[in-house]
Amino acid sequence: MKDNHKYKAYISYSHRDSRWATWLHKALESYRVPRKLVGTKAGAGEVPARIRPVFRDRDDLSSASNLGDTVSQALTDSENMIVVCSPDAVASHWVNEEIRQFARLGKQDRIFCVIVDGEPPGVGTTSTCFPAALSEVGLHEPLAADIRKWADGKHLSKLKLAAGMLGLPLDQLRQRDLQKRQKVWVLAAIASIALAAILITAVTARMAAQQRRDSGESLVVYKLNELRTMLNVADDPANLSRLKAWDQQELARLVTEAGPEENALVSSAMELREQGIGHWSKEELGQAMEKFQDSWVLLAETYRRNKNDLEAFFELGQAEYWIGVTYKDLGAMETAEVSFNVYAEITRQLIVLQPENAEWVLEMAFALTNLGEMQMIRDASKPERALQLLQSALEYNQIALVLDPKNSYYQSELGQSHAFLADAQRGVCDLEGALESRKKQVALEEDLFVADNENTERMKFLAYAYSGYGVVQVEMGHDDIAIESYEKALQLMEPFVLENPEAMYENRFILNRKLRLILMKAPDENPDHSWTAMEELEQEWKYLLQTDGAQDDNIRFHVSFLLAWASLAQSRGATETTAQLLGKAQAEIIGLLEKLPADRYARNLLMQSVFQTWELTQELPPESVMALLPDYQNSEGHTRACSDASLAAKKAVMFGDIARARELTAYLIDSGYTEVSFVRFCKAYSLCPGQ
Repeated sequence: MKDNHKYKAYISYSHRDSRWATWLHKALESYRVPRKLVGTKAGAGEVPARIRPVFRDRDDLSSASNLGDTVSQALTDSENMIVVCSPDAVASHWVNEEIRQFARLGKQDRIFCVIVDGEPPGVGTTSTCFPAALSEVGLHEPLAADIRKWADGKHLSKLKLAAGMLGLPLDQLRQRDLQKRQKVWVLAAIASIALAAILITAVTARMAAQQRRDSGESLVVYKLNELRTMLNVADDPANLSRLKAWDQQELARLVTEAGPEENALVSSAMELREQGIGHWSKEELGQAMEKFQDSWVLLAETYRRNKNDLEAFFELGQAEYWIGVTYKDLGAMETAEVSFNVYAEITRQLIVLQPENAEWVLEMAFALTNLGEMQMIRDASKPERALQLLQSALEYNQIALVLDPKNSYYQSELGQSHAFLADAQRGVCDLEGALESRKKQVALEEDLFVADNENTERMKFLAYAYSGYGVVQVEMGHDDIAIESYEKALQLMEPFVLENPEAMYENRFILNRKLRLILMKAPDENPDHSWTAMEELEQEWKYLLQTDGAQDDNIRFHVSFLLAWASLAQSRGATETTAQLLGKAQAEIIGLLEKLPADRYARNLLMQSVFQTWELTQELPPESVMALLPDYQNSEGHTRACSDASLAAKKAVMFGDIARARELTAYLIDSGYTEVSFVRFCKAYSLCPGQ
């Protein structure tokens, strides 16, 4: 027989305990009954999928004209009563009256208790938490959940209340809940040995301390708690403070154009986003930002109208992402980071509501990756933060894959998570760690490509993996292995570019790897051969520039190319040509820095060009250029990334600080950084240990 009560439960509480009532209200309404139990027969009838709605007077009586009548009706309409028990509840006239009235309706056996403070009765003592009315209606020693950490805790208390109201044995709910909460471990055991090893080493080790404090917390809950210390969000995005400050006439215009219904608002927001992406892909960033902001407004208005619309909240996070990407491309790094943090916070709140939603768990991996990338681009002084963000991004990717182990998209993203982690490990000069991460990426991408070798995207990702592996091998001084990796990458990518000459990103990828191969092979080849190869590469670069324009990535590549060519020219004794190439490189990179002053990679290129010029002329650059050079020190006075430390050593030599240069060199050698050109520099200036 179907229950006809309007409310699943009525929460009776002293308003001094309102924070506990608020938590209880949300905990019960968000609780999902285990799927296998839904629809079965239990002591309280057919088991529903959710325990809601739950009546809580502070929320439900805000517009009531007659408090007493509304309470009486709500008590009649409620199937169960939950009494929040505490010394304040004992003293509350209204809590006692509500208990009495509920019992007069013949429902005293549907009263449940949860202790938040005080003590139940003991031998020769009276209770300091149970209201007297409980005893009056025959509940002399009511069984109660105790919410306090040293007793049942929040989670078990919620299960006890749910079991009582549903008429199910507590053990049955606990067993189902345990299976659900341990799904990560169970699936990990059967997924694959490799994935299990990843989880044990990367996740379990980091969870050990938390598990000792609270062994009952699930992996996802642990990770969510960890996020609170990682995200920098000044205002809860669910408050929609930005929408409240928006020009109301402009908002009205957008709503009128879209249509008043919520689905029309969402449809228009998605269309605006697509238009924004079109502008963004053409580097029309001002127009893109306008579309993305308008899309955000419509989604925020949709969510304002219905705070239960989680899909609208999710899309609001996506809107923040696109706004952040555009700010980043405009060079407004701080503003971009704000948007990326809001995007991550929205995703975190969604996972709190649905911790086993694998799609949202993976979205958190994306959000943390954006923040980690931003950290590496903006601020080399805090590499540990980038490492923490990207380590967590990998773990969220792993969790998503364990929750949905057959999802090929999640599998494909795992390789990219290892790649980003490797870059963060290089950021702290952990080359062994970076090498292991790149090995895992290569292994994953090779397996995926073998399984689907007609898939162009899989081919590209494998080429990127080989290249990334080669980068680490170069820094460790293993040029022979790096050459093999770069050549594998080119073998995969070149046929694609021949068929798709308009693919600019892939064209840049090929030119960059060709440049690296020329430089690594130059010492063992005829100098004229290397010079000819550079001239041929220059022609390919000119084609790219004519086709794709002077985009930021093209400028960065061309500066790298000019600096490499200058090195070859200097080795041939072509001093005038070297000076011309260095001057051109320096002018191009200074122009880029005027547009993107926080671009870390561009500043490193400037430092390299200045050092090469100093080696040629023994003259320091003008003050205007000196002011643009990185200082290569973090808050503790250290340089962590191997590439940064190498350039910092060159800067120290240039300014005559040999002691500092030796300190940096020792740090690099101890870290296993033996990149060939760095070793030549080390020997040339007598900086190597033992010299």
